[in-house]
Amino acid sequence: MLCRTGMGIGALALLDLLGREAGAADNPLAPKLTHHQPRARAVISLFMHGGPSQVDTFDPKPMLAKYAGQTLPPSFAGFNLEFTKTSTAKILASKRTFTKCGKSGLEISNVFQHLHRVADEMAVVRSCHHTEFAHAPALYMTNTGTRMMGRPSLGAWAAYGLGSESQNLPGYVVLRDGPLKGGPVTYGSGFLPAVYSATELRSSGPPILYLNKPASMGGDDQRSILDFSQQLNREYLAAQNEDGNLSARIAAYELAYRMQTSAPEAVDLGKESGQTKALYGLDNDVTRPFGTQCLTARRLVERGVRFVQLYHGGGGDGWDTHGGNDSKHLRNGRQIDKPVAGLITDLKARGLLDSTLVIWGGEFGRTPTSEGADGRDHSPYGYSVWMAGGGIKGGTVFGATDEFGFKAQQDPVQVRDLHATILHLLGLKHDKLTFYFQGVQQRLTQIDGDSRVIKEILV
Repeated sequence: MLCRTGMGIGALALLDLLGREAGAADNPLAPKLTHHQPRARAVISLFMHGGPSQVDTFDPKPMLAKYAGQTLPPSFAGFNLEFTKTSTAKILASKRTFTKCGKSGLEISNVFQHLHRVADEMAVVRSCHHTEFAHAPALYMTNTGTRMMGRPSLGAWAAYGLGSESQNLPGYVVLRDGPLKGGPVTYGSGFLPAVYSATELRSSGPPILYLNKPASMGGDDQRSILDFSQQLNREYLAAQNEDGNLSARIAAYELAYRMQTSAPEAVDLGKESGQTKALYGLDNDVTRPFGTQCLTARRLVERGVRFVQLYHGGGGDGWDTHGGNDSKHLRNGRQIDKPVAGLITDLKARGLLDSTLVIWGGEFGRTPTSEGADGRDHSPYGYSVWMAGGGIKGGTVFGATDEFGFKAQQDPVQVRDLHATILHLLGLKHDKLTFYFQGVQQRLTQIDGDSRVIKEILV
């Protein structure tokens, strides 16, 4: 009896594995092989919409105080800015003080208080730059690699290249606190199949609209209707030979059916301890909104979601500080500081930081000169981004801007270099991750020159 029962259990297990193999062929989000051994299996992108000022956050410039009220040297003339003439604008000193934090001595301003304690997990790239000084093109550039709308975002490329580790949740999820100046195409799938688009989770009400089944419909009824419609879809697909949109719809229907139970559980923070909620700042009205996003992101990557992108600063001026630069940075810092530090601390405590890459940055930086009395204009010529976890060498600084913090000067890093580095950490070669479209093998990093992996910040 034991022998026959044991064999029966083994047969059931075999059938389950065979079923998964058969389903993987129909599931474009099934996990895929990487080009090399990955250091990270998931990404949490913390996007500061509007453009944080590098000289008030992670790139201290004492020369701003020394030459406050004066104009920049003539060598800075000719750089295009949206509202400010570099030849006449006056240097604006930062009101923030910088502290050397952790064992590494990484310098962080007092815009942040809690990030100081996780400085040794962070690698700050101070020499990021690109060419776009208006919000929408800059959002497209930093998310898709080009200023033009309509190309796939980094998250879509990651989902396309790796699939999802979860059978019941999307591969790519977005949470935002308001509308983006670039619109939803900022995180779209472009010419990639629609199944790799971001699934947006709402901050209130049902996490995903129209996901809940009608109360009058039983589970068996819904499954029967879905099976019948999927059968018709597959028959039509076979007759047409190839239809990316229909394939995506078939996969989306199946995923939506499974998500009816998985998605509400994934975003239900009620089961988290009071201590964990306090770590993310959920016990405070100021930090609760972004803290909720950060804690949700941890729960999603914990359950196998590949790429989670959080947007802070939407729906208002956010980090776009054309006036009141200092006061707005202090406001924004209070909103995100504790949640972000809590996220890194929590990931590390749970053994997830080594396999989760955390990225922080905006679409550009801001000028060292003043716009009006106390504002800073957009500046894509030299700004800061930091990363932590997932193969990053913490407590390091790479690259540098000039003495005023305006232009990337030492080891300049283009957006394509950041993208190449992120894909590398996920186990993907940026020049091998391609998709055939309009007669060309397209890739994320093909725009505007060669790309390099920033190996200096990797473990």
